[in-house]
Amino acid sequence: MKLRALAVVVALVMTGCGGGGGESGQSANPAESTQNEGQITLATGIRLADVASELNAAAFSLESWNPTAIQRSGDILYIANNQPTVEILRYDLKNKKVLSSISAASAFGNTGKTWTDISDLYIAGNRLYVSSSGSHRADIFDISGTAPVYFWSVGTGSTGGGQPFFAMTNPSAIIANDQYVFVADNLNRINVWTQETVNGKASASLRKFSRLALPSCGAGCVPRLEIIGDQLYASTANGHTHVYNIKAITEALNESTLIQPDKTQNSVSTVVHSATDNLLYAAQPNGKILSYSKNNLTNFTTALPSSAIDTVQQYRLAGQNAQTLPKSLDLTVYGDVIYTLSNQKIIALPLRKIKQVISDTPVASTGLLESKATEQTRMLQDGESWATLTNTTLRNIPVNKILSASFTGNGISLQSYSAAEVNNLKIVGKLRQSDQWVEIATLDRLTPFSTSKLNLTIDKNAGFNLINKIGSARIEGLSNFSEVPVELFEEVKITSDSDTHVQKLNTIKAKWKLTFGTYNPESDSKWCRITPLYAREWVIMMTNFAYLLSTPEFETLWFNHKAAMGHDFFGNAGKVEGTNGFFKAADYTRVYNEIFNRGQISLGVTNMGGGLGGGQVLGVDGWIYYGHYRQSGYRIVAHEFGHHWGNHSSAWAMEGWGFEAMMDNLNFYFQRQPGSLPYMDPNLNSFHTRSNDELCGDIRDNILNGVASKTPWNKVDEYFKNNPLPK
Repeated sequence: MKLRALAVVVALVMTGCGGGGGESGQSANPAESTQNEGQITLATGIRLADVASELNAAAFSLESWNPTAIQRSGDILYIANNQPTVEILRYDLKNKKVLSSISAASAFGNTGKTWTDISDLYIAGNRLYVSSSGSHRADIFDISGTAPVYFWSVGTGSTGGGQPFFAMTNPSAIIANDQYVFVADNLNRINVWTQETVNGKASASLRKFSRLALPSCGAGCVPRLEIIGDQLYASTANGHTHVYNIKAITEALNESTLIQPDKTQNSVSTVVHSATDNLLYAAQPNGKILSYSKNNLTNFTTALPSSAIDTVQQYRLAGQNAQTLPKSLDLTVYGDVIYTLSNQKIIALPLRKIKQVISDTPVASTGLLESKATEQTRMLQDGESWATLTNTTLRNIPVNKILSASFTGNGISLQSYSAAEVNNLKIVGKLRQSDQWVEIATLDRLTPFSTSKLNLTIDKNAGFNLINKIGSARIEGLSNFSEVPVELFEEVKITSDSDTHVQKLNTIKAKWKLTFGTYNPESDSKWCRITPLYAREWVIMMTNFAYLLSTPEFETLWFNHKAAMGHDFFGNAGKVEGTNGFFKAADYTRVYNEIFNRGQISLGVTNMGGGLGGGQVLGVDGWIYYGHYRQSGYRIVAHEFGHHWGNHSSAWAMEGWGFEAMMDNLNFYFQRQPGSLPYMDPNLNSFHTRSNDELCGDIRDNILNGVASKTPWNKVDEYFKNNPLPK
């Protein structure tokens, strides 16, 4: 009976999974079947990256190079290279050896033509297509023999000679099918020639058949083109992807007509590649590479489906630490290996398959001790330099991940921006392509404001206990990997069954990134320089503030604002009906989501009698840093936070109204309940005990002696007295 119940749970959490095969075009499908007594396959055919390798200039006996595009034909990888000479390098992927290159002299013979550079290349059948930005043309070669034979060119070789119908300006990408040759250039367009015209060599300068609009892709834009069935994909370096219906292309009969894309999706891919395994591979602007099924692509309203099959964002060279994949300039696939061009190198990512098997039998837990950390550093400590403190790369705090962990393949990296020590922890991981979480290890404690690294060896027959149910998960197939893959888990986080502080931190929904600004009195007298003492207290305040916003109480108040606060929320137009006036239902929903997705907040210390806010800026005066525990509350923090959206005419920052009043009241509602906020003890950072020469301002007795829990009964107290939330 237990096994049947477990099977039902697994069936509910399982999502689509699969992967790509080799050149045969076979893809694995998700499966769920009983293996042995007490075992269920959760997912099979999941592909993860094994140890990567790189092709660089040295592999071709070059001191330097400048690769701009890659293309595979059979077992051969073709690489467009512009340094030290312009040529097409070739590499035998099967036998791992360098082949002879294709130079302009060998390609063009005695025609007198050459390449200023090569911006892109494409191979279809026995044809090699090469675009040259500086030469303002694209060349076509027959490669059916042992050496390439020049066939013909499109474009006039200059920016003149009839721009709408004949010439191109800095062609940047090229592709072809049986019907057309497509060449993008820097005039926000894709030029189209028919293969019939090219094959017939109708004139010295072949007339274009049509032109497609390629929005916002002018000078400096580096697009990549791909054809999937009857759809042409154009992706740009900023990730904007446009899709055109090839069947709908018509002849351009005037100089201005451009055919618009059928679909456009922003920030999704810098390059897409149609592989022979029935998968479409797409590289995102952040470097992550995803694969999608090519089935039914035309039926999607977006350029790419929402659900991916494989994802790769981290890679690791043999014996080295994991790295994040850089933005891809081009990519291709050979069997189960992805080749991505970026940062002057070609990274080869071999994908191997794993299977996740669920059992109703628990396994022994792995216990880690912080004292055994191989590395540990402290952050925001007294003495930390202002340069380090305000360096947004070194000091940026994701407020919804105050406690964070990552799996490195051979260990765990931990980070705590908690001001309090946390104890009795679990490091848990989400299985790939599943909603099932497992326990990776337990951890005794984590020091406040610290980063740590601990070794963790995962056996290649590893088992992990399930979270929230009895049983374990085993990962099969790890023996096929050279090293344990760094992306074994889709997500890793820190939890605790007993530490209530950890539990509160894990409810925070705000996705802000907290940084510390370089504001200083030398540049503006309204500011003081931030110090580690203020930075730690800012983390405490913003953690509490984000927690308040993440509570069911705030959600209830926000969507029942008029009932709770006596008026509807309103924008910069003030308390009027109409645009930017009183909120409607759609405004409440939209802005509620905006609050949690605000982005970067640059924190600072003001010295002006209140605070400053707007854009990324958020600063408050010195008394708030100890007064927020007391009767000063969060009124001014809320006011300045609200200036990101509104002025003093709006409910964001009008004194006594809207957001300021609601957040101030909500804070005191919680202050009356001991232990209800992440931080309620002023002695944790002991800001109020510091001498005046360490502070921007001084410690005021009237603020220090105020008792927050004794503030007057307010509208929020009254609302929840009459409308209690279910426990």
